[in-house]
Amino acid sequence: MNHDPRLRQLERCNPGAFRLDSRAIEPNDAFVCRQGLEIDSHQFARNAVEAGAGLVIANRELTLPVPCVVTSGFADTLALINRYLDYPGDHLSQVGVTGTNGKTTVAFGLYQLLDEIAPSCYTGTLGSLYQQFLTPGINTTPDALTLLSRFDTLKRLGLTHHVMEVSSHALAQDRVDHIAFDCTVFTNITEDHLDFHGNRDNYIQAKLRLLDRLKPNGRAVVNLDDPSANMVLDRCRHRGPALTYSRQDPRADLYAEGVRSWLTGSEFRLHYRGQSHWCRLPLPFEFNVDNALAMLGAGVSLGHPLPRLLSRLGKLSPVPGRSHCVTLSQKRCVVIDYAHNPSSLITLIGQARRGCEGEIHTLLGVTGDRLEEASNLGRAALTLSDHCYFTADNPLGVPLATLLDAMDPQAHALRVEDRAEAIGIALSRLKPGDTLLLCGKGEERYQYLSADKSCPAPYPGDDQVVASWLTTQ
Repeated sequence: MNHDPRLRQLERCNPGAFRLDSRAIEPNDAFVCRQGLEIDSHQFARNAVEAGAGLVIANRELTLPVPCVVTSGFADTLALINRYLDYPGDHLSQVGVTGTNGKTTVAFGLYQLLDEIAPSCYTGTLGSLYQQFLTPGINTTPDALTLLSRFDTLKRLGLTHHVMEVSSHALAQDRVDHIAFDCTVFTNITEDHLDFHGNRDNYIQAKLRLLDRLKPNGRAVVNLDDPSANMVLDRCRHRGPALTYSRQDPRADLYAEGVRSWLTGSEFRLHYRGQSHWCRLPLPFEFNVDNALAMLGAGVSLGHPLPRLLSRLGKLSPVPGRSHCVTLSQKRCVVIDYAHNPSSLITLIGQARRGCEGEIHTLLGVTGDRLEEASNLGRAALTLSDHCYFTADNPLGVPLATLLDAMDPQAHALRVEDRAEAIGIALSRLKPGDTLLLCGKGEERYQYLSADKSCPAPYPGDDQVVASWLTTQ
């Protein structure tokens, strides 16, 4: 029997949804107040009620014309809602994917492999995808309340697996503390988001916190080729054996050899438990072989037969905006990719050059929240490319001239503020055999010109800009 009066109040009100944003309230929703670092949303409780909220959950007493449930803080609020919803995340096999690079490709690809076997959901940079329906999101990893609500929906729909990208921000901000993961995947850990974490060590420790959410009988999937592997393996050694993968170390549980890669795909021989399998992957570049190994490692860790996973691997749909190759005439090629930090950019340029008969043209910008990384990003592009074009990429209220100066103080690159115009110029300069790398935005259909992410400016997407240019040729 339930003796918590707050829970009984929730049951009496039977809210349609739990929402943090008073502007999104619909009739009979519950508005959840939160005391943040900069904004105290208790001040919007009356706005929520006026919009139709039938219940308010607050951290202090509020005088309102609707019931107000009081908790001691946001963590207490989440625990109460989780209990009210009957712990919906526990009804799903949960996979968390983290790493500096590769999260989206691994999570989206694994979702495709699993959805062939059991009804699954993907959550990450691309949004939320299940039952063929994609809902865009703002953050790579949504807030904890959004996740709880999503799990409740997935449970009611009968889905069984959930694959999620888990960002370092999410781990540092406790967004996944209510989730017990059956499997965690570590693609690689270099450094990123130092504007938020302060230093490399803090960033690494944030990533490693994902292991603390692993179930006692869960499995960590670890990239042995990454320098961070020892730290990950040390952190999870008391939680059971990890599953490792590698292109370099034959002692790994999943080992790929004989890797061949070109702009339209890759192939390799996979060794697992004394057996070998010849694999074809419709994704270019060697780093996508690493990503495929991570997908397969997670799949077998969840108990799915490797042959069944491999039968789907060769049919994977490309991840939107990741390693998307457009072939032009005269052996020219355009690669649209999300590479937006120095490590991913260096890897992309290096692997693209191997299959390029001509010169490498690189077009990119830096987001307003990565100003500290701008010089390293610009230096990598200028050093490794034959031609560079620097332009806009979500300036987030920072003057574009400031961002471009930070990337390229000596103005070696061609600067074009309008991204679509910059792409047109770069395309027009390609010679036979050249490759153009469009980096940072993938297929994003917006530009965050101001710091307010709720008001993005429309942008057609790099892929559509290329397609439009081709129609004029």
